[in-house]
Amino acid sequence: MAATAPEPSVNTRTKILDVSAALFSKHGYNGTALRDIAKALDMKAGSLYYHFDSKEQLVLEVLKIGIKNIIHTVIAEVDALPKDSTSREIMVAAAKGHLQALHEKGDYTSTSILNYGQLPDSIQEAGRVTREQYEDMWRKWLKNAQDNGDIRADVNLTILRVSILGALNRSLTWYKKGKLSINDIATAQIGLFWDGIDT
Repeated sequence: MAATAPEPSVNTRTKILDVSAALFSKHGYNGTALRDIAKALDMKAGSLYYHFDSKEQLVLEVLKIGIKNIIHTVIAEVDALPKDSTSREIMVAAAKGHLQALHEKGDYTSTSILNYGQLPDSIQEAGRVTREQYEDMWRKWLKNAQDNGDIRADVNLTILRVSILGALNRSLTWYKKGKLSINDIATAQIGLFWDGIDT
């Protein structure tokens, strides 16, 4: 019988993903080479191909894990609310979950946010399905709020959704643990959209 190649180690694959997510998060997709990942793992660059076919496959896996992390964290926050929660309370909980995933759940999530625009078109397209699943959640919540009369009928929900998520994602560039908690930021950011800044 011909000898078969051993299965790649799950632990090694996970370590590669963890290190790659950290490097992509810090240096970006374009600023991270496979040799950088291999060096951080004390491996030969060629050994990475035993686990991943290419840098593109590697970053796509990191991307999908990051987006799924956001989805699971946001769903957990929203599902924990009482059934009679208001539209605003749902938005705050969703924003809190999003921020928790960005700032408390590791490099996968920040990689999925910070690197998406610089990824090859084929990788963006492959990751778009999972991203759309997440944005569909926000579309549903905002549409329900508008249908319930909690958001004015003339408000463009696409612009509102993109603006909210953009503001939350932007916190990656300025937030540091200190006086403001994740809940403080979520409440304040949703409050600005919900109430406006008029006196």
